[in-house]
Amino acid sequence: MKLPVYALIDLSSGKAERFEIDEKLYRNYIGGKTLGARLLYDLTPAGLDPLSPEAVVIINTSPANGTGAPSSSRFNMTFKNVLTGGIASSNCGGQFGVMMKRAGYDGIIIKGAGKTPCTVSIIDGRITISDAGELWGKDAEETQEAFRKSTANSSSAPPANTLSVSRPPSPASVSRGDAARAPCSAQKRSRRSWLTARNVRKSTTAKGLTNT
Repeated sequence: MKLPVYALIDLSSGKAERFEIDEKLYRNYIGGKTLGARLLYDLTPAGLDPLSPEAVVIINTSPANGTGAPSSSRFNMTFKNVLTGGIASSNCGGQFGVMMKRAGYDGIIIKGAGKTPCTVSIIDGRITISDAGELWGKDAEETQEAFRKSTANSSSAPPANTLSVSRPPSPASVSRGDAARAPCSAQKRSRRSWLTARNVRKSTTAKGLTNT
């Protein structure tokens, strides 16, 4: 059985590593919202502050993602609800889920707090964390436009498909790049994540900007 590939990205240490999903967990929860909820339960100590650097944000897909089946391009975000302390889950369409999977991962788990704003890039399975101070302070739409310009100025094509978070008082709103004016949103924490996915010729890139 082919198991899903997940990555654990720790912004505090600046390190990323494979996060193993065993066969029993996969068979019981499959992917998307159900697997995200189980992982959140396992990775969140009782009473943890949703705004703590140890709180995780899980972005994942299902086994059908990228197959061309109806509605299979969707992805899910799971996190501890800032308002209630329970499980929060948001599901969204567009191309981001497919791009993340083509970049090499069925899901990513983000934790920690970077010392400065940073981008998380995934290119052909390789994860890098870089400084992104030039994007700090921008709202969701401005961030997406900056990613589009950076893509247009490189040899990469087509323009980036982005997930961005604005910076209102907590909770924040996350929107994908092709829906900035009518966002597919999730509530987590202010100043949290910018994520991008794009095709790079024959390879695929997933990028993200995140800081707490």
